[in-house]
Amino acid sequence: MNDRVVLAIDTSFGPVGAALASADGDVVASFEADNPPGTQAETLPPRIADMFSTAGVRFEQLSRIAVTVGPGAFTGVRIGLAFAKGLKVATGAMVLGFTTLECLAAQAARESPGTAIAVAIDAKRDEIYLQLFNASLAPLTEAALLPLEIAKNVVRTRLTAPAVFTGSGAALVRGAFDGQATINPIPRIDVRLLVRRAAGADPDLHPSVAAYLRAPDARLPS
Repeated sequence: MNDRVVLAIDTSFGPVGAALASADGDVVASFEADNPPGTQAETLPPRIADMFSTAGVRFEQLSRIAVTVGPGAFTGVRIGLAFAKGLKVATGAMVLGFTTLECLAAQAARESPGTAIAVAIDAKRDEIYLQLFNASLAPLTEAALLPLEIAKNVVRTRLTAPAVFTGSGAALVRGAFDGQATINPIPRIDVRLLVRRAAGADPDLHPSVAAYLRAPDARLPS
């Protein structure tokens, strides 16, 4: 293995996952933990330390850290970003941010090549986090938080067939599309695919900035 390594972290939705790869994208270790939401901060550091130790890798070898930046659970996104940026301070590695929407699109495209992709995450309150991609994974729309009826209209007018719908909100918008399409119920971010993509990604296209798309529910007392 090349002396320099890449780490990928996902804490966006509750489960925790991480993977290690060589600088040329060969995965050498990974883990996934279906811990209860809100416990990522307790799970992530020791599991990553164990992964490095088991793989015989030192933190000083880190050259890149990929982290999912949302949309997703506010707490999970913050924990992943904070951990990645802490490692940056300690090791000098660069941090690359990947949205959950583009991650799910890449996973759907791997399983259904040659199709357009609609990623729809149920944001509750009759709202959808939505982004559409063409068969080459180029974005057709910007990532956005939309009222359900507007999201359906975007799908109806911007998506081309054949298409795959994925994400927790896929079934909510699939009915608006009258072309050939299937639903792929991808359950989680694949950190092994993420770390391979991060090894060759352009850092300028992946800023490590949270993509919440919605203001937090919590408010300071007035």
